[in-house]
Amino acid sequence: MRHQFHILTLGYLFFFSIFCPALKAQTQPDIANINQDKKKEEIDGIIKAYAAINKFNGTAFIHYQHKNIFEKSYGWQDAEKKIPNQNTSVYQIASLTKSFTALIIVKLSEEGKLSFKDPISKFIADYPRGKEITVEHLLTHTSGIYEVLRNKEYFSLLHTGKIIDKDKELSFFKNEPLDFEPGTQFSYTNSGYILLGLIIEKLTGLSYENAVRKIILNPLKMTHTGFNYMALKSPYKTVPYSYISKTQQEKTEVWNSTLTGPAGQIYSTAEDLYNYYKGLRDYKIVSKESFKKATTPYLSGYGYGWFIDDLYGKKLINHGGNIEGSTSYFAMLPNDDLCIILLNNITSKKLEKAGNTILAAILGQPYTLPEPKKEIILNPDQLQRYAGNYGLPDNSIIHILYENGQLFIQNNNNPKVKMLPEKEDAFFLQDDDSEISFTVKKGEKDIITIKKGLSSKTAERL
Repeated sequence: MRHQFHILTLGYLFFFSIFCPALKAQTQPDIANINQDKKKEEIDGIIKAYAAINKFNGTAFIHYQHKNIFEKSYGWQDAEKKIPNQNTSVYQIASLTKSFTALIIVKLSEEGKLSFKDPISKFIADYPRGKEITVEHLLTHTSGIYEVLRNKEYFSLLHTGKIIDKDKELSFFKNEPLDFEPGTQFSYTNSGYILLGLIIEKLTGLSYENAVRKIILNPLKMTHTGFNYMALKSPYKTVPYSYISKTQQEKTEVWNSTLTGPAGQIYSTAEDLYNYYKGLRDYKIVSKESFKKATTPYLSGYGYGWFIDDLYGKKLINHGGNIEGSTSYFAMLPNDDLCIILLNNITSKKLEKAGNTILAAILGQPYTLPEPKKEIILNPDQLQRYAGNYGLPDNSIIHILYENGQLFIQNNNNPKVKMLPEKEDAFFLQDDDSEISFTVKKGEKDIITIKKGLSSKTAERL
C-alpha cells in the first residue's frame, strides 16, 4: 500500500497594523515570511532525520504555490574527494525515465502517429503474441511480459560498459512466456518500456535519446539532462554509492545505459526537473486532455508512466527511481502547484517515504520521523535456534555462529560480523545497510533472507 496523508488547504494568516496618531508607525514583521521560514526549518528537519539514518544523501527541491520554497543539498557528491552535494549536482534518475518515455508516446498519439490500443505487432512485426499486447499494456505495466532484470546475463551486463545492440537486449526477455494474459494484471516491468523506446524510434526516425531531446528537453530548456551517465564529464557529476555514512562509503558501478535505456537511463538535476514539472503543469508538451488521460490510473494506480494516488480528493501524481547508487522521487499536485523533487546518489528505499513526509508537513498534516534501528535483547535459546550453515543457490555458504550470547554472520571465509536483533526474527548490522531475517516453520527447512540495497538473497539451512 502506498503511503497516504490527509490533505487540507493551508490557511492563510492575516494581521492588521494598528496606528496611533500620537506614535510613529512601527515596522511590523512579515508573518508570511516567518511562516515560510518555519516551513523551511521543518522540511530541513525531516530531511536531516533521514540523513541521520543514512537514507538521504542528495538534493531536495520543493515548489509550492508560485514559489520555490526549498532547495538544499546534503551529504557528499564525492566522499573520497570531500566534494559536497550541491544544488547543481547531477544525478541518475533511474525509473523516473519512464515518465519521459510515456510522455513521448502520448505526444505521438496526439499527432495521430499511433493509438494506445494499437497492437505492438504494428511496430515490432515479429514480437511473440504482439497482436494481443497493446501500446497501452506496455504503458501501464499490464502486458504480462517477462521482467528483463530476472535474466542473469542481462543483470551481469549492467555492470559493464559494453554496448549492447537492440536485438541482443530483446533476446533477454522476448521469447520468455508471458507471466499473465495481457490486460488482466499489473506487474511492474522494465521490458515494456524498452519496447516503447523501439516504437518511439520507429515512428520518429530518431534515436530514443534524440527524440527525448527534440520533444521534451529542448523545448523545456533542460540543458543539464542526458542519457549516458558513464560517459558524462561534469564537475557536478555525483559518485554513486550503495551505502554512505560518516564512517563508511561503499561505491557502486554505474549501470549500463544501453541496457537501461527508455526504462531508466536518464540523468538530470533538480532544477532541470523543476522545468519538467512546469512543462507538465502548463501543458507545454501535451494538451490538458492528454495529460489527464496519462494520469488516469489503470490497474494498481498506475497510468501512463506515473503512479497516481487519490489523497482525499486530491490527485498526487508521482514516480520514483531506484538503481544501485541512485534514487529519485518526483511528486506533484498540479492543481495546487506543488512539486517535490528528491534526488540521491545512494541506494535508498526510503525516498518515497521521505517525500510523503515532506508533503504532510507542507499541508499541515501529522507525520512521524524515522529513528535509528534499536537493538533488543533475546534470550540464548532464541538466538541459538538460528545458528547453523545455510546454502545459497550458487553453492556458497552463510555461517550463522552463536558465541558468548551473540550471533555472528560469516559469508564463506570472510570475517564474521556481529548481528544485532531488532525483532525476534529480524537482525541488522552496525553501520551497514543489511537486513537479515529468518523463517522457521515446523516440517520445513529454516530459511535466512539477507537484503542489502536492491539485492535479496535467500538460503536454506543445510
